Amino acid sequence: MNWTPENYYFTKLNSAELPELIHFYLVTVQEHYKLDEYSKEDYDIDYKSLIGEDSAFFDQSIYYVLRSKTNNAIHASIRITYWDKEICLPIQKLFGIKTKDLLVPEVDNFWHIGRFVISGKIIGNRINILKKMLFDAFYGPYSLGNGLIIAECDRKVVNTLRKLEIESYQLGDPIIYFYSETLPIYIKSQWLETFIKKNKISQCSTGNDKDIQKFIAMSKDMLLDSKNN
Repeated sequence: MNWTPENYYFTKLNSAELPELIHFYLVTVQEHYKLDEYSKEDYDIDYKSLIGEDSAFFDQSIYYVLRSKTNNAIHASIRITYWDKEICLPIQKLFGIKTKDLLVPEVDNFWHIGRFVISGKIIGNRINILKKMLFDAFYGPYSLGNGLIIAECDRKVVNTLRKLEIESYQLGDPIIYFYSETLPIYIKSQWLETFIKKNKISQCSTGNDKDIQKFIAMSKDMLLDSKNN
């Protein structure tokens, strides 16, 4: 399948489409790592875990996906979540990192990024897809400022981010998670400046500004809840 702009379109996911996303994510991982022994039981266990996680995150998240114009199938995805500092993040479960260790001083907005995957069936200009997905996910945290983006990130992705001039801080030793070497990292929103400015003209859309308004509303609601409590 060759890449042409006419073949795909970028959109957002609604809650009813979460099962489709999780299935895409698991199948893509299986195909990428050629997991011939990945059984239905393995799939069911992973599916139950991920669908539970994403259901808990959904209301505080925006999911960006790339779909085929031919059959509307998902071919790429990424999720950005505004973290309320209460929901347990995957990084805490996987690496034993405590909430207090993530609450960096003088940071107002905390985020979690996940479900970042691009189908191997796209064999054309994958770098432009990658940049678009990252731009959409990072634009809100960068625009709101004083932010910290937390992630469990494949080492190859960390290296790719560095090539795009996005630095990250490693919080601990890597583990094997979903068949890849995975690092616990965070990215400060100011570290995104070079990437955002380089790609703003080509990647920014009116939808990005609407997404920022959603996150502003979330941050105000969480601030109000913390004062009431």
